[in-house]
Amino acid sequence: MFTIENELLKVSINPNGGSMTSIYDKVNNNELLYQPDGKSWNGQDVVIFPFVARLKDSKYEYNGNTFSMKNHGLIRYNTLELLKQTPASITLGFDYNEDTLKQYPYKFHFEITYSLEDNKLNIYYKIKNLDDKIIYYEFGGHPAIKTSGYEANDKFIYENTTLKFFNDIETKRYVLDNTGSYIINEEKVNLPKDINLNKEFITKDKTLIYDINGINNVRLFTNGYIYSFDISEAEILALWTWPGLGDYICVEPWWGIPDYINPNLELKDKPLIHSLKCGDEENKKYSIKIERING
Repeated sequence: MFTIENELLKVSINPNGGSMTSIYDKVNNNELLYQPDGKSWNGQDVVIFPFVARLKDSKYEYNGNTFSMKNHGLIRYNTLELLKQTPASITLGFDYNEDTLKQYPYKFHFEITYSLEDNKLNIYYKIKNLDDKIIYYEFGGHPAIKTSGYEANDKFIYENTTLKFFNDIETKRYVLDNTGSYIINEEKVNLPKDINLNKEFITKDKTLIYDINGINNVRLFTNGYIYSFDISEAEILALWTWPGLGDYICVEPWWGIPDYINPNLELKDKPLIHSLKCGDEENKKYSIKIERING
C-alpha cells in the first residue's frame, strides 16, 4: 500500500488496481472514503481504462476479430508500478503486456497520479500510444464517498446528503436497461441546483449518467463535509451506489459511456470513444476539494 499526505489529508492507494483505499482527514481524525463491511459493494474506487462500465456481452470487435473485456477494463485487475513519489504526490504506471494484448490489441502506457494540494486531491490520467496504429479507449474515476445516515430494515437511509450545482442544468441523460448495464435511451433532463439525495433517487435507474454540458463543478454535502468536484475536463458525470445497505455514493467523472443495448461492435465506431495517433498522449484530470462544514 502506498500513502501520500500533507498537514491536512492522508490518502492510501493500492498498487493492485491503482485505486484509493482511504482519504483521511488528519485534522478531525475522520475517514472520508467508504470502507466496505461485507454488507454492500466490496470496492472503494476503480481506475477505469480502457472501457467505461460494460460492453454488450463483454465483447467488442477490432478489424473483424472479437475480443472480450471485463467491466471497467484492464487496470482494475492488474498491478501498477511505482514511477514517482514525493510526500504529497505519487504516480503509478502500467504498460501493455502479452496478456493484455489478448483482450485489448493495442500497445499503450497508462499513468495515474494522485497529488495533494492543501485540502484538494488532484487525480491525473495519462494515456500514451506505444503502438504503430491508432488506439481507441475510454477512462474515468469511481471514488466512493462516505455518507451520513443510518441502517433501517436492511436499507441505508441517507441523512443530510445533498448534491449541489451552481445553477439549474439542462443536459442529456443516458438511460440504462433494467439490469443497469446498457444504454437503451437518451432523454433531455433539467437538473435542479439542489438535489436532496436518497438511495432510491440513484438506484431506481441503477446508475445515473449525464452529459457534462456545463456541469463543471458539483458539490456533495454529507457527513459534515463539502466535497467540491472539479469535473470540467470530463465528458460524463455518473452517480452510483448499491441498493439497500452501504453508506456511500460514487461521484464519477468519465471519458466515455457504457455500450448501447444494440451497439456497434467495432471499437472505433463507439460513441465518445477516444483515439490517439502513434506516439501521441492524452492528459486529463479531476479534483476533489474537501472542506469541513462550519469549519
